[in-house]
Formats: sequence, C-alpha cells, structure tokens
Amino acid sequence: MKHLISCILLIGLVFPLKAQETLILSDSARISLMTVAPGEFVYSTFGHSAIRLKDPANRFDRCYNYGTFEFEQPNFLLKFCRGKLLYNLDVEPYRSFEYGNLHDRRPMQEQVLNLSQEQKQRLFNLLEENYKVENRYYKYDFFYDNCATRIRDILNETFFYQIHYDTSFLAQHATMRQLLKPYLAEKPWLDFGIDLVLGLPADKKATADDYMFLPDYVREIMGKAKLADGKSLVKGTRNIPEHAYPENPVSPTPFDRPLWVMSFFALIGLLSMANPRTERIFDIIFWFLLGIAGLVIFLLWFATDHSATKNNLNILWALPTHLFFFYRIRRNEWTEIYFLGVGYLAAALLVCWVWLPQALPVAAIPIIFLIVVKSLWRRYWKKGKARFA
Repeated sequence: MKHLISCILLIGLVFPLKAQETLILSDSARISLMTVAPGEFVYSTFGHSAIRLKDPANRFDRCYNYGTFEFEQPNFLLKFCRGKLLYNLDVEPYRSFEYGNLHDRRPMQEQVLNLSQEQKQRLFNLLEENYKVENRYYKYDFFYDNCATRIRDILNETFFYQIHYDTSFLAQHATMRQLLKPYLAEKPWLDFGIDLVLGLPADKKATADDYMFLPDYVREIMGKAKLADGKSLVKGTRNIPEHAYPENPVSPTPFDRPLWVMSFFALIGLLSMANPRTERIFDIIFWFLLGIAGLVIFLLWFATDHSATKNNLNILWALPTHLFFFYRIRRNEWTEIYFLGVGYLAAALLVCWVWLPQALPVAAIPIIFLIVVKSLWRRYWKKGKARFA
C-alpha cells in the first residue's frame, strides 16, 4: 500500500512539471517586440528591448528581458569594471514591466509579430529554454551581445534565418560610434566620457546586422522585415501611452559644454605660466589628472574583457606614465627628455587629427594643445631667455 501511495505521489509531481515544460500556447496567444525609449539614467541612455508574450487562455502576460543583472553577485563592482559581470534573461509580469518604464517617463512601442501558431510555439519554447538556470546567464558585450542583439538572434532562430531585412534606409558608412551620437546630444559629458574610453573597435563601419545593437534600430528594421512567404514580420503597432510625454526644455550652461570647460582649464594653465610657483602647483595637478585618465584607459584596454575599449588611441595624450613624473616637473635631464617626447607626441597628434583612424573627443584638443605648450614651447622659450640673458 505504501508503495502504491508513493507511486501516485511521484506521478502527481512529475506530470505537472512535464506539463509546465511543454506548455502549449493557445490560439489567442500574442507575441510582441517591446521597444522602450531612452531614459535619464546612464544605463538607460540607449533604450531597451524585450519580448512580450500574452496568452489570455493560459492566463499569463509576461515580458522576457535580457538586460538584467544581479547586484548580489560576488565582487559585483569589480566584475562590472572588468567586463566579467554576467547578465541574464529575466521574466516579469507585463504590468510590472509597463509600470516601471512609465514611472520613469519612458514611453514604449509594441509591435505585434505576425506569427503562425507553430512559430509562436517555437519562439516560446526557445525563450523558455533560454530561461533555464543553466542557459539564462551570458557575458554582456556593449556592441555585440546585449538586450537588443539577443532578441534579433532569437527571432532569426525562430524563423530558421529566413527573415528578409530591408536595410536600404540605413545610413551608409556610419561607424558604431556615430550611431551613439543622437542619444548623447543632450548628455555632452557622457558623450565626452564615452569618446574617451571607447577605442578603435567603436570606429568600425557598422554592417546592417551591427545596427541592431541599438533597440531603436531593432524596432525599425523589424518593422520593415518580410518573412519567407512575403508577409510582413510586424502586423500591428501601438504606442504606450498613446500620447507622448511633454518634453522638458533643456537650457545648457557653460559647464554643460566640455569643450568650453576644457578651453577654460587650458587658459588657466597658460596664465599660470606667468608665476613659477603657481605654474608648479598647476603642473602637478595637470599631469597627475592626465596620468589617472591614462591609467583608466590602460586598464580598460588590457585588464578587462570589454571589447569596445581595446586599442584606444586616447592613450597617446593621456599617458599613464605621467604618474611617475608629475611631481618631478623638469628637475633633471631624464624628466626633460620625457616631457620633450610627450610634447612631440601631442604635437603629432594634433597635426594628424583628421587622419586618425579613431575619432578622439574634440573637447580634448585644448588639453592636448596645453601639453604641447608646456612640454615644447615653454622649454625652448626658457632656453632662449637664458641664452639672451
């Protein structure tokens, strides 16, 4: 009798689990691509993508979201900086997803996908397979593996790579860096920081596939896509909310313009040269800050897995070696030789600026000019003054 009860209990446990694994969507199931507008926070600057699956007959309405990570991961901050933080696929109720985005004043656009019942089931099965604990985690890559590219890939897999994309509307010869610029127009300091840390990989010419690292391009390209039978991939679109939020006018101050701030800083550096003591204090601060910037660039290049920060030519003017010399400004022959080399390197950088394979931040020009003045002109001016004294 005990064995019979045990068998019944085992069957009762196994069969519901099996049924859950092989859930069959109803005919009323609807799958949509959700595109969320950019937000005010740094992490939301470029928008977001998710997949919504609504099935009234099975009583669920959920969003599959590839752009999440867990703060509880051991050594969270270190992993984040080194590019080793694992992102994961998260599933949340649609109402929660909608509330969070609208609370942050981030409107959404829903594109209902034109799927057969078989295709809906296949996409659902792929999403559920991805959501398994052993599959849900992945190493995030800014350009090539994120919340938008994962959705592009799973849709391609759903249709056995038979989706036909119309990419004729895309700009020709745009680089990955240039695709970011429209999102940074009202965030000039973030724009400056991104140009500072992104290396040569960001100046690669973007292919049609590359465009879809940004959620807005996933939305636009999928909206024009055709299936193998000639039907449109998207059969309906709606905005959430229906009416756009009123825009808050932004009045930038001079401190919101990196070029102005850097020019003012360079002017202070030039004026400080009139007083030896003031100049020495300024030089110590100046070369120390440049050394710190160079150290950050160096670590992002060699000590992380971030592919976009490799081969960064900004290190040619923000040298980490400044940290070995900033407190010994022109005190011996070796220091003089070092800063002479730094000056010639900075001068060559300015001369070759428009031909460089990497787009360096324009706001850095006044700083590089100051490097040239302090390393070359000031040195030769002092020698000439001593010669005629």
